[in-house]
Amino acid sequence: MAAACFFFPFLLLLLPAAATAAPARRPLFREYIGAEGQNVTFADVPVHPGVDFHFILAFAIDYAADPANASAPPRPTDGRFLVYWDEANLTPAAVAAAKRRGGVRVALSLGGDTVPGTNATFRASSVDAWVANAVVSLTDILTTYGLDGVDVDYEHFGERETPAVFAECVGRLVRALRALGVISFASIAPFANPDVQAHYGELWRRYGGEFEYVNFQFYAYAANTTVPQLLGYYDEQSRRYAGGGGEVLLGFGTDPASGGLAPGKGFFRACRALRRQGRLHGVFVWAADNSAADGFRYERVAQRFLAGAAPGFT
Repeated sequence: MAAACFFFPFLLLLLPAAATAAPARRPLFREYIGAEGQNVTFADVPVHPGVDFHFILAFAIDYAADPANASAPPRPTDGRFLVYWDEANLTPAAVAAAKRRGGVRVALSLGGDTVPGTNATFRASSVDAWVANAVVSLTDILTTYGLDGVDVDYEHFGERETPAVFAECVGRLVRALRALGVISFASIAPFANPDVQAHYGELWRRYGGEFEYVNFQFYAYAANTTVPQLLGYYDEQSRRYAGGGGEVLLGFGTDPASGGLAPGKGFFRACRALRRQGRLHGVFVWAADNSAADGFRYERVAQRFLAGAAPGFT
């Protein structure tokens, strides 16, 4: 008993530090920008002070123009990436200014749907060659622009580029970029297509721990998606991408071609249901280029909602 009384004051001194809770995470909002050539700048996009905001530059693509035929579509370059976003407006200086707003980080997205005149198909002569080229070219872009992370959005795959090849190429790339200290986060952007899910599923199985976020393209579902359907899709994809390092984010599109559950037709009711369950990890939008025409109406609503100050959302 005497020994217990002797040590008790020291235990009291240690308890406050050991029991100190980690700071609460701020809600996350992410937005793609730069793919549509609409002269939209970072400064145009509203940023709520109550959220962490990720701009995602769309896109860096390992395709280049054919020097022998200027009228031909770009050709794959085996991991040698070039900038295809709006370079005139989204410059390194503009990135630096955006990050000074506070709470803002900027990433780049790889691949996308198309390059001018053709699909942006994932091609690799070999895993080693593609990774070596990609590490060098992306390190240059990431450091030149002062970027923080990468997003993976390949949507087409060659016949020889199996899920295993894709997984090893992308997984080793992200791991190498982290080791070099040029990125601090990474995400993937799959959608409900069997070939796409096969490739990203294998990437997740092998390297899921390398990715913090899953920007699942819920706006690729049918345009008549209902709230219960969207919640069902969210459950399905959360199970599919469980067990790695990332969290599935809920996304909507402002592109006129976007499907899924629109923000004016119940998207935020689905968000509210997930938030009640403690399962709303963040929201992302495709894309700022399209939202500018409406004054970024739904970006404002989404960020107010995430920050806890969005009365009257639909």
